[in-house]
Amino acid sequence: MAEWAMLTLREAGVSLIDCDHRTPPASDSGYPYVAIPQIKTGRIDLTSVRRITHEHFVEWTRKVNPKPYDVILSRRCNPGETAFVPPGLEFALGQNLVLLRANDTKVFPPFLRWLVRGTDWWEQIGKFINVGAVFDSLKCADIPNFCLPIPPLSEQREIASLLGAIDDKIDLNRRMNDELEAMARLFFKDWFIDFGPTRAKAEGRPSYLVPELWSLFPNALNDGDKPMGWETSTIGQEVRVVGGSTPSTKEPTYWDGDLCWATPKDLSSLKAPVLLKTERRITQAGISQISSGLLPSGTVLLSSRAPIGYLVISQVETAVNQGFIAMICEGRLKNVFTWLWTQANMDAIHQKANGSTFQEISKANFRPIPVIVADPPILRAFDEIAQPLYKQIVANEQESRTLAQTRDLLLPKLMSGEIHLREAEKLVEHAL
Repeated sequence: MAEWAMLTLREAGVSLIDCDHRTPPASDSGYPYVAIPQIKTGRIDLTSVRRITHEHFVEWTRKVNPKPYDVILSRRCNPGETAFVPPGLEFALGQNLVLLRANDTKVFPPFLRWLVRGTDWWEQIGKFINVGAVFDSLKCADIPNFCLPIPPLSEQREIASLLGAIDDKIDLNRRMNDELEAMARLFFKDWFIDFGPTRAKAEGRPSYLVPELWSLFPNALNDGDKPMGWETSTIGQEVRVVGGSTPSTKEPTYWDGDLCWATPKDLSSLKAPVLLKTERRITQAGISQISSGLLPSGTVLLSSRAPIGYLVISQVETAVNQGFIAMICEGRLKNVFTWLWTQANMDAIHQKANGSTFQEISKANFRPIPVIVADPPILRAFDEIAQPLYKQIVANEQESRTLAQTRDLLLPKLMSGEIHLREAEKLVEHAL
């Protein structure tokens, strides 16, 4: 690092492009309008992005047109947070965001995303932050004066390649999980919502399943438009539905133990329907204050208020707070089926919610929601298909956690010159 130059962003050829200080009207479809909520962990998350028309996209990109490997910087609400622009993504930039663009003379554009995530970057944020009564902010005039260590271009390329490979693998795992989840939903919808195999049989259409599976399904629908012989039950009859609570936060013997204690916040940022850890830990004494106790691994967790709808299968034993409906699947319906059923019935769940301060669904209102239960051989056959899909989702998520930890360990060490690239490459090879 002794050979690295200390340069301001301006001296390093990194320009700042301010946003258009207006907000276009939303559209049902069209181009993404990326705002502050879409800036997450170094990437752009389009999950709940606002859409705008082509005409507004053209108008809003006249002043600022994002290019590959530009960096989006948030100036307000979460000042200093950044996300890089991936190749191929077209979008308009929202208010209180700016673009940083390297001209490739002293900063390699794909390296810029890592330059703005290191320890030195956050030191500059702390130096230039403007503390406000409502929120902190950064001034556009100050950002080009951020002074950072700039490695030689050859080292920048190697660092960008190494860290980029980790991030690309994490992103690949996320996309694989999206596909695996979509496959599981497709099977569930066809078999248990649309009753596809039974309808095909009733209408004399040819089999689209292997004979062993095809033979399991009824040949006709009953008067209620359900497969003959299938039972109408309720979710409360099929799984054990429990809730949780929060022991006194003023009692130190309840907290900072070695047992998991989940709140809906633990689910809010998850990229996959998998709970691997919780932010807070509780003691056995704390568990004794919660009537539902420590829930087994494999429990399906649904956030029941503020908001309703976060949904995972816990891969750890955990207690939960009062913001959950927990489903322990010990009977005919297994946890992957129950997870997919809950997801498919979210509209019905919301309709059962009430509350003056915020919407909440109680256990009493949740338990009577109807569920159609197929014959045991069909449930077993579905589980044999769906469980491996979910297990692969879990494996991908566990690998991504390991990779993210490796990346976060390497980033400050590489950006400070504390670790050599060859050492970092060995660590990455081990993680991959």
